[in-house]
Amino acid sequence: MPKFNVTRRYAWSADQVFAIARDVASYHLFLPLVLRSDIRNYASQDGKEAFDAVLKIAHAKLGISETAVAHMDVDPDLRQVTARSRDGSIKSMHSVVTLRPTGAQSCEITFEMNLTLKSRTLQFMISGMFDMFVRKILSAFEERAKELYPRSVIPAKAGTHLSA
Repeated sequence: MPKFNVTRRYAWSADQVFAIARDVASYHLFLPLVLRSDIRNYASQDGKEAFDAVLKIAHAKLGISETAVAHMDVDPDLRQVTARSRDGSIKSMHSVVTLRPTGAQSCEITFEMNLTLKSRTLQFMISGMFDMFVRKILSAFEERAKELYPRSVIPAKAGTHLSA
């Protein structure tokens, strides 16, 4: 089972990046391979959210076209989004995205994922690309943050520029 754990620093607040991570309905707008993202069975209690995410995933060159359902738990207090699935071609998937503030306008995002597919052939193919795929996901979150929360450039002394 491929397991992946990576931490990255972003130049946006933990709340800003958490807002992107929890907005699963918009994943199709920025995540690679996700053609559609829908929410079902939404429930909220004590500020926490739970729902099923239905994602249409496709990759023409690999001949992949799947609709996967994952149960999502969103905890704003922990700034954490957890996904679990045993649907379709997925034997077992567990992922956790956690945001931690590192400053007023910076944070660390930790992404952990364990994935086992029912098809050994597909599992073998994915294993070799898993690291690259997870890094593309994190880059997509960063690009989404750039789009939603653009930085303005403020002139500083000595002709340098600082991002606000």
